[in-house]
Amino acid sequence: MATEPRLDFDTLDLDTHRAAALTRRALAGLVALLLLVAVSAVLLVVFLRQEEAREADRRRTADAEWLDQTLRFHFRRLENDLGALAQRPASGAPTAPAQPAGLWWQQPGLVVFHGWVPAGDGRAAEAGNWPAGLQALARGGESANALALLLDTTRGLQRTAHAGPLPGPDGQPLLWLAVPQFEQGRFTGDYVAAVSVDQVLARLIPDWFLQDHRLSSAGDDGAAALAAAGPRVRFLAPINLPGAQWRLQVDLLGRQAPLAPRLFFVVALICLVGMLLALWRLWRDTLRRQRAEARLQTQLALRTAMERSVTLGLRAWDTAGRLLYANPAFSRLVGWPAPVLTDPARPPDQPPPYWPPEQGDEFQRMRHGATEPELQQAGQALQLLHHEGHRIDVLTHSAPLVLADGTVVGWVGSVLDLTERRRVERLAARQQELLEASARLVAVGEVASTLAHELNQPLGALSSFATGLLNRMRERRIGYDDIVPVVERIERMAEKAGHVIHRVNAFARRQEMRRQPLTLAPFVERVALGTTLPEGVQLDLRLPIGEGPVVPADALLLENALHNLVLNAGEWARQGPRPPGRVQVAIIPGDSVAPGGQVGICVADSGPGVPAEQRARIFDAFASGKPGGMGMGLAICRSIVEAHHGRIEVSDSPTLQGAQFTLWLPLNP
Repeated sequence: MATEPRLDFDTLDLDTHRAAALTRRALAGLVALLLLVAVSAVLLVVFLRQEEAREADRRRTADAEWLDQTLRFHFRRLENDLGALAQRPASGAPTAPAQPAGLWWQQPGLVVFHGWVPAGDGRAAEAGNWPAGLQALARGGESANALALLLDTTRGLQRTAHAGPLPGPDGQPLLWLAVPQFEQGRFTGDYVAAVSVDQVLARLIPDWFLQDHRLSSAGDDGAAALAAAGPRVRFLAPINLPGAQWRLQVDLLGRQAPLAPRLFFVVALICLVGMLLALWRLWRDTLRRQRAEARLQTQLALRTAMERSVTLGLRAWDTAGRLLYANPAFSRLVGWPAPVLTDPARPPDQPPPYWPPEQGDEFQRMRHGATEPELQQAGQALQLLHHEGHRIDVLTHSAPLVLADGTVVGWVGSVLDLTERRRVERLAARQQELLEASARLVAVGEVASTLAHELNQPLGALSSFATGLLNRMRERRIGYDDIVPVVERIERMAEKAGHVIHRVNAFARRQEMRRQPLTLAPFVERVALGTTLPEGVQLDLRLPIGEGPVVPADALLLENALHNLVLNAGEWARQGPRPPGRVQVAIIPGDSVAPGGQVGICVADSGPGVPAEQRARIFDAFASGKPGGMGMGLAICRSIVEAHHGRIEVSDSPTLQGAQFTLWLPLNP
C-alpha cells in the first residue's frame, strides 16, 4: 500500500543564509573546475602536437634509415657482382664472364657503364688508359678528377670506394663504384661501374614506399629547399656509401597524421565540449537556483512578517488529521504555545486542548466545511477554549492543501476571533434599545407638546365661551337667540380640538398623512392673521397676487408648524433692540414645473436672532432658548416639514436683522 505524502513544514524555516553560502562555494568550485577543464584542453592540444611532432620525427628517421639500409644492401649486391666480374684468369688477361642475373642487370638503364680499369706503373691508371666508355662518361675536369681520386682511394685503402653523384654527359647524375682487385698482394686494377641515380630511385625503391614519398637527389641547395618546405613535408636522408656524399631529398606526399592520436583527441574534445556544456547548464541552473533562493528569501521574510503582524489564526493538518502547524496568532488566541498544540506524541483520537468536546471532532468538521461550498464561503461559527478557561467565539474557514498535480497533502484552516465583535454587537443592541426608548420618550414629548400647542387655543376659546355664557345665564341677561350662536361656536371649537387630537395621534404613530392640494397664499394669510401676536408687534405680509402656488400638504399639520413659527417670531420680535417689533411672513416663489421644484414660506422677525453656535442644535428636542420653554416647538415643526418631504432652514434676516426661518415644501413630490 502506497503511503500518502506527508506535509513537511520544516522547509518553511529554511536557513537561506547557509544555502547561499553553499551556493557561493559551489559556484567557486564550478569556476575552478571550468578553468581546470580549459587548461586541460590547452595542454591536451599541446601534448598532441608534440606527440605528432615526435611521431613525425620517428617516421622520418625510420624512413631515412630504411632508405639507407635498402640502398646500401643493393650496392653491396652490385659490389659482389662487380667483384665477380673483376676476376681474371691466371694468364693475367681480364675476361668477361657471363653477366650476373641480379636485379641490377635485369633492369635496363640502371648500370650506365661497367668496365675493367687496369693498374699502371704503380699508380692509378691514367685517364688516357681508361676504357673509351669511361672516358666518354668522365668528360669534364670535375668528373675526371673525382674518378682518379676514386681509383687512388681503392688502391690505397684496398677496399671498395664510391664517388658522386657526378653529372653525366646528358646532365643525368651518376654514382660511381670501383671494386679493387689484388692478386698475391699486388694491385691489378679496378672494376668500375657507373649507375644512374634517377633509375636507382625509380627501379630499386618499392612502389609502396613511392606512393607516399617522392625521392630526388639533393644538391647543395638541399638545406634551403628543406627550410622553404618545412620539416613536416620534406627531409634529407643521407646514404652512407664509402667515399660518396649522397643525400636524398624526401618529399612526403599527402601523408595523413596518425589516426589514433587524432581520434583520441576528437574523443577527448567531444568529452571536453560535453563537459563544458554540462558545466554551462549547471552554471545556468545554479544561477536560476540563486534567483529562486533570493525569491524564497523574500517570500520567507514576507511570510514571517505576515505571521508576526496578522491577527488571523492559521492551522494545518495532514491527511490523517494530525495538527502540524499553528501560527503565533492562533497561539495567542487560545493561550497555548505552538509546540504544545502540534505535539506529535498526542494520540490522534485525543482532541487538542483548545477544542470543546461537545462540538464533535474538529478535523471532521474542518473537512466538512472545506468540502461544502456554502460553509467554505460563509464559514462556521464555533467556540474555542482559552488556556485560562473562558470560551472564545470564532469564525472558521478551511480549504484543502493541493499540490500542482492535484494531490491533497493536507488541510489548512483559518480562525477569526469574534469575541470582541460579539461584545460590540451586544453593546450596540443594548444601545439601540436605549435609543429606541429615548425615541419613544421624545415621541411622547412631541405628542404632548403638540397637544399642548394645538389644544391651547380651542380649549381657551371653549373656556372663555363657557365662562361668558355661564355668567350671562346667571345674571339672566341672555335670551334663547343669543345662546345658539355661542353653543355653535363651542361646538366648532370642540370639533377642532377633536381633529387636532386625531391628527396629532396619527402623526405620532407615523401614519400616512392625507395630502391634498393646498393653495399657499390664502392659507398663509389665514394662519398669520389668526395668530395672536404680543402687543406692539406689527405683522407684515408679503404674498403674491392671486392664490399663489399650490402644494400637496396636510393643512392641519402645516398650520400647526406655521402657527408655531409666527408665534415664536412675535415673541422674539418684542425683545428686539429696535422697537416696535416686526414679524414678516412671505412666500418665496419656486419652480413649479421642474420635478425638484420647491416653494418656501419665510417667517422673519426683528429680534436678537439665533447665535451661530446654536443653529446646529436649535431643532433638537428639549432645546429651548426661552425661559420656561419646553424646547419642542421647533422640533415638532421640523418633524412636520420632513413628513412633507421638505426641509426647514434658519438664517439671518437681511431686512429685519433678526432670525429667519424658511419652510421649503416640494411642489411635485
